[in-house]
Amino acid sequence: MKRVSAASPADHQPERFHRRLHMYSVAAGATGVGLLALAQPAHGEIVYTPADVAISVRILHSYALDLNHDGTTDFFLNATSRQSIDQSGGTSRIIAKPAQNNFVVGFGGKAAALQAGQPIGIGRKFAGLLMASLFTFNLSEFQFGGQWANVVNRYLGLKFQIDGQTHYGWARLTVGTKTLTAKLTGYAYETTANAPIVAGKTSGTDEASLAPSGVPVFRTDAPPPTLGALALGAPALSFWRREEKEEKRD
Repeated sequence: MKRVSAASPADHQPERFHRRLHMYSVAAGATGVGLLALAQPAHGEIVYTPADVAISVRILHSYALDLNHDGTTDFFLNATSRQSIDQSGGTSRIIAKPAQNNFVVGFGGKAAALQAGQPIGIGRKFAGLLMASLFTFNLSEFQFGGQWANVVNRYLGLKFQIDGQTHYGWARLTVGTKTLTAKLTGYAYETTANAPIVAGKTSGTDEASLAPSGVPVFRTDAPPPTLGALALGAPALSFWRREEKEEKRD
């Protein structure tokens, strides 16, 4: 009698190939190639500029911030002061004033004092202006306002335009309340349009922390799933992982 030999692992390869090809074809027809771009995050570049500029009513009333150094002012950091009629008190303010079509992260007209590591991009509220204010009464009583009063190394979240496209950036400042002086120590922006940026990050792209909600971030030591697996969702991803384990065992 002729002995039938056991099938080798290689004998199953065509079957696996056709299974995967079928899954890919079904998903590609349902979703289109647009999903491929979604699954592959764009790689941008952060351009950082160090600075050492003090803004106050006693030093510099206004500083024109050009984030991408194209000769166009994107934001003004302004220091203003107004005395009461009887000269017994007054108001000083530090304001981040955006140029046309640009915006500052904040709410209700007050600029947010972001901490290092916070993301700046889609999903943020951009309705800020006032950074810090100082009210004086009878030349000796003081009252402070705004999120930026007496902070060290906080970040303005910035949204601005380059050639009609939206870009995000940040400006790092320290604000003292004794004379209400804001010191600009650096700023940066993301070169890729619509790509978010992390406050305080001066180079590279933090893909893990910036991945859009719902888009899986895969390990760099494993091949990504096919377009079909991504399109079919969690069941297909589980199937893909099971297939990878089987191949390793083979």
